[in-house]
Amino acid sequence: MKFKIILVTASLFAAPSWAANNWFYEQTALTNAHKFLLEGQLRQSFDSMVQVWQKEPEAHIKTHLDQLLLKSLDKDCGRSFDSTKLPDWLSKLSIQRQVIQSPGRVNYRLKIDAQAETELTQFEFIKWPDHILMASTNTISNGDDSVWEYSQRVDLNSQLESGLYKIKITTDGGQAWESWILLAHPNHRQTVRWSSKDSWVVEKTALLNRFCPLPVMDVALYGNVDGAYKEVWNQSYESDYPNVVPATKLPSSRYLLGVSITHKRWQGEITIEDKQILNKAYDISD
Repeated sequence: MKFKIILVTASLFAAPSWAANNWFYEQTALTNAHKFLLEGQLRQSFDSMVQVWQKEPEAHIKTHLDQLLLKSLDKDCGRSFDSTKLPDWLSKLSIQRQVIQSPGRVNYRLKIDAQAETELTQFEFIKWPDHILMASTNTISNGDDSVWEYSQRVDLNSQLESGLYKIKITTDGGQAWESWILLAHPNHRQTVRWSSKDSWVVEKTALLNRFCPLPVMDVALYGNVDGAYKEVWNQSYESDYPNVVPATKLPSSRYLLGVSITHKRWQGEITIEDKQILNKAYDISD
């Protein structure tokens, strides 16, 4: 079985679509995922990948599914994975994996942002089949009469693995919505690292997917306000990334500098993001 999978992967995009029916003699969820991808039916391919993950596949199949999902982004960056609309009361949903690198340590975080037209009471994020990563009713919200903004996060012991997840959201009125989420191993084609004490460099490891948004760099400074670090300056860049902090009008002091790169794709209307963050102390002097 393993040999067949490798063979199909190598030839998947080298032949015309009319050949697909002659390739796949087995009718399994995995072969269907390949067949539908070859035919340009991304939603059906995505559904087949979900079915394979539900069966808790072996390690080499997981690696194969990871590569298949990344290859599926080459058409429209995941917009065709799911034609299901968000519920009427949920206008935006973003799922973000963060890797936070500070001197001497690395932290991992899951962050979920949502915009809704009603009050939300619970976010659940579950790694299939039953590993609950987030089950919180203590959301951070800022709403008016028409729009509620939510940002929920949880610190993790390690990076979220590739695989199948489920998100569930419940409103104050008892309405519930859920969706499968497929995550692949982060495929950062641009990364950031320190090059000196106060400067950094962006490393390009591969060509960018032209169907996905350009990676966004955020440069932020956090000052000590009432005993806690709060953002006091921020600038975002989609190109022409700087490698030092631009001139600011902030007073002389010690700040926390954060430099990040965010890669974004979609799963239908859901935004999936991977964010790499570098943090270190930064001094502004006269």
